[in-house]
Amino acid sequence: MNIEEIKNIKAKSNGTTLYEHTCMVIETGLKLLQSLSLSDRAQAFLKQNFLQAAILHDLGKVHPTFQKRLSGDKNASIRHELVSVWFAETFLEVNNAVLFAVATHHKSVESSSCNKSLSMQDLNGISISIDEGAYLPASEGTMCLETLQSWLSLFSEDFVYRKEKLEKIPSTFCYMFREGKQKKAIPCLEDRQRFSLLRAFLQAADHLASGGQTKIPDYQLISLDNFQPHDKLTIYPFRHFQEELQHWVGDAILHAPTGSGKTEAALSWVYANQLKGNRLFYLLPYTASINAMMTRLCDVYNRSEVMIQHSKSLNFIYNELCEEYSNVVPNYTKLEKEARNLNSLSREVYYPIKIMTLHQLLRIPCHGKGWEFSMLECQNALFIVDEFHAYNAFLTGKMLGTVKIFREFFGAKFLFMSATIPAFLLEQIVEKIYEGDYSRIIRPDSAFASDACVMGRKRHHLVCHANENISQYIGQIESDLEKGLSVLVVVNNVKTCQQIYQTVDCDDSRKMMLHGGFNQKSRRKIERFVTHADKSKRPRLLVATQAVEVSLDIDYNTAYIENAPIDSLIQRLGRVNRGGKLVDASGNKIMANVYLFEEIIGKTPFYDERLLQDTWTVMSQLDEKDLSEDDLIRACNEVYKNGYSEKQKQDFEQGLRSTSDFVEEWIAGMCKDWADEIMEQNNQKVDVLCYNLKEEYCSLIEQKRYIEANELLVAVYPYHWDQTVFSKDWDVRIAQELFYDEKQGCIEKKPDCYEII
Repeated sequence: MNIEEIKNIKAKSNGTTLYEHTCMVIETGLKLLQSLSLSDRAQAFLKQNFLQAAILHDLGKVHPTFQKRLSGDKNASIRHELVSVWFAETFLEVNNAVLFAVATHHKSVESSSCNKSLSMQDLNGISISIDEGAYLPASEGTMCLETLQSWLSLFSEDFVYRKEKLEKIPSTFCYMFREGKQKKAIPCLEDRQRFSLLRAFLQAADHLASGGQTKIPDYQLISLDNFQPHDKLTIYPFRHFQEELQHWVGDAILHAPTGSGKTEAALSWVYANQLKGNRLFYLLPYTASINAMMTRLCDVYNRSEVMIQHSKSLNFIYNELCEEYSNVVPNYTKLEKEARNLNSLSREVYYPIKIMTLHQLLRIPCHGKGWEFSMLECQNALFIVDEFHAYNAFLTGKMLGTVKIFREFFGAKFLFMSATIPAFLLEQIVEKIYEGDYSRIIRPDSAFASDACVMGRKRHHLVCHANENISQYIGQIESDLEKGLSVLVVVNNVKTCQQIYQTVDCDDSRKMMLHGGFNQKSRRKIERFVTHADKSKRPRLLVATQAVEVSLDIDYNTAYIENAPIDSLIQRLGRVNRGGKLVDASGNKIMANVYLFEEIIGKTPFYDERLLQDTWTVMSQLDEKDLSEDDLIRACNEVYKNGYSEKQKQDFEQGLRSTSDFVEEWIAGMCKDWADEIMEQNNQKVDVLCYNLKEEYCSLIEQKRYIEANELLVAVYPYHWDQTVFSKDWDVRIAQELFYDEKQGCIEKKPDCYEII
């Protein structure tokens, strides 16, 4: 194949030629290399090997079988990347790391752990005599030295040709492409890690170039002015503990109350530690808090630098685009395509700032999909871990193990932030990760007036109701509403939430619920109302589950709360009299009454019974008292004074051990499908369509508004599957026993079914 012929070879079904695509991959890769904060050794290795890998990676697409596939022949199947390897190994002297990256830039190494992996049949096609290989018979003369020479002449990179013809590619050559044999072929751990690095970098450049993204956003260094506390009229000074973090280089643990300005503190820490090429990961527990933080960080950074990454991020991106084009007649097909492209980018090595769930981080030591990208994104990266609950011992242990790996292996820096870290867990973090260095803990200091006002302030008056539940106080809730108070009710399951909502006599336009029984369409509307900038438009009564606990900027006058683990209770209290500015008719500051109920309506198998009892015992000792932040800290420590129970200790140690062999068991190009299943073990819900939404769903599907159609689905536990019927026409499960109400969410016909959100 001569130069003119090879320049016309197609690489993509859209008509992009192989030469055009390869040039885009090279251009994208070189820009990506400049945008990352890699070590000097990693930079040097990629500069030495990336160009060769990029030039060779798709050469196998010259094969006629691949060209037939591009033309629509679905029966034409060939692993073009292995043909590329055949060319390189047969005629060139090339680094094995380059060959590995080329061979695995689409599929993982041959393995039983991953469905999308190379097969032994694929590999056998190149590991026999080069004159009899499986790819040769249909090659029509394209697999020859002339083709390679014509291709390489288009680039300035120097390649070394073999002095003698290679008679055979031995089967042992393919050991590096097999999970079970790789350590034999590549015994040195550092070599396997380099293989992963080049593979991930080639994949990243190839994915971005294929999506037309040749421009890579750089991290924008922020200044103090970018996040100075302010409202519409006034700029406020930073608190002392925030100023302390503005000079704090390295890891830190911030223990500060809700509403004290932890986001500004986090950005202060970023300001002190940021470098050119930085990557920033902001980790939060719930999708609602992630969406809210996205808006917050876009006020600090350019929107083009920031992206969210969670299970419902596609919906967020799509609706953001719909709002952007709200003044024109929408082209839904075009908007969906753009949303999917942006959502796909969120999983690539592209955005310098990502807001995501902790689960996304914990997948990496399990070798989940895309784990090798962490070698690019996480080196010297900054991580903010904003709120985590101690009562999930397994995830806590896994988190600490993961942080340890990222600090030691990637040189990453971490800021932990929480209002609810009990002393025993704080000790675990310091001992397991920081070798007993307690100086890393930062708290607001009461010796400084700016800090004292958040530590010493009292916002809540606690009233404990032993042996009683919230349903017995509906009349009092109604009385508070009549007095003009805004009321927050927080319960522990969806059905109770719906029952309380239905029972309280209040104008329907002024009351709302927030729980996991809503679909995405309703959830978005509810969150918009409860966090409305004009507080007069927020619901007067909000009945919610734990979905309300973290990072929603809401502020109620009084609350009725079911007993829950102390971690959760402190978060719930943070949604009441948030700024401590509640006043009476004369303008005098007053406490917000918080009513805590010992009896929980319905079942709570998701909470440890001993933890619930210990929480109640400690909180009941504060009955009829005005609570300070110090009171809550002491309460948290008292509940956890003995640390974890024996079962929780086992879970914690299991989580910690699950990350211990991440580096030692390193297999380049390996991916384990079950990693995602393991990380989702605490959220085993499935999406179904309530039967009364079939018509609306069908209409949206017919209009090709697929994302909006999926927003009608609601997440339920698997026991509901027995009540569902799968529709082949719509590719969705329809729940025959579930009715959907826009104000109440998913309603069951059968009683005594409870869900936790």
